[in-house]
Amino acid sequence: MPKQDAQIQRKVEHLFLAEKYFTDESFAGFDNVRLLHNALPELRLKDIDLSVNFIDQKISLPVYFNAITGGSKQSTRFNTELSQLAHTLNIPVSSGSMGVYLRLPETSDSFKVLRENNPDGFVISNVSAKVNATQAQQAIDLLSADALQIHLNALQELAMPEGDQEFFWLDNIKQIVASVNVPVIVKEVGFGLSQNNLEDLYKVGVKYVDISGFGGTDFAQIESARNHELDLTYLDRFSLSTTESLLESIPYQEKMTIFSSGGIRTPMDVIKSLRMGASAVGMSGLVLHHLQKYSLSETEIFFDEFIKQLKLIMAAIGAKSVQDIKKAPIIFDESLINYAKQRNIILPS
Repeated sequence: MPKQDAQIQRKVEHLFLAEKYFTDESFAGFDNVRLLHNALPELRLKDIDLSVNFIDQKISLPVYFNAITGGSKQSTRFNTELSQLAHTLNIPVSSGSMGVYLRLPETSDSFKVLRENNPDGFVISNVSAKVNATQAQQAIDLLSADALQIHLNALQELAMPEGDQEFFWLDNIKQIVASVNVPVIVKEVGFGLSQNNLEDLYKVGVKYVDISGFGGTDFAQIESARNHELDLTYLDRFSLSTTESLLESIPYQEKMTIFSSGGIRTPMDVIKSLRMGASAVGMSGLVLHHLQKYSLSETEIFFDEFIKQLKLIMAAIGAKSVQDIKKAPIIFDESLINYAKQRNIILPS
């Protein structure tokens, strides 16, 4: 029996290890942020509107399913269910990295289900920053994608036993942004983005960024588990948490559209992300965990409750719309105040 392709096998291992290391606890730093309630909210709960514009398309929630999987038989099931759930909720859904498709076109079905089950929804293709513009367009075309994600994963590659060792990406990103026929979102894979990174991306024409901070799925941990020679989990120490990355994005929130992800576990994490400047909030580990441990129908029930809680929190802070969330008083603990001071960031009040 032929041995499974190494890249496909890696995709399978990622699914297994992501679930193995999943925890309800988040390390994204949201416990270091407080919102104050409004004793005079002046609204009706039923009138609260969760809809937002996501790259010029109206969606029903300020939430999207971030890059997760693709390329294997196992991931076909999860992409099918993710796309069905995204269709039900009317929110965007992203593929996992499509590098395996670009090398092995026979894996295309594991990605195409994202569009087949969500024909009118917002679907995002995902590629590495090392692919060329032609390959990026091929990934877009396969899904008739509405946007393209380019993922940045230097720390993951360094921890990966078979990982890349050359990281010359900016010129490539610039060419892709200028060449493809859909908007481009540049995202980290869970280690966060700094002001310096955002400045570099802004200079090459990037308008949409997912800061994807540390706090959820930990690819240094996952790749170290796959690496039988070295334990490189210490690479986490270079990471920026999701809250730190959101602070780093403050000087660019008027210039770029900022999306937040990384360790999103609760409706409160979503609301705090939006208050800190995110336009929408991505989740991957949380939804993948529910689909792996439970069923699609049970995951739908989970998100029904999640939506109810989003509205309850908005009522508590007097926010009738997502835009109103940005008016809620916010308090940062000493650690984030100190962080912002050292990074020359002016905190919102």
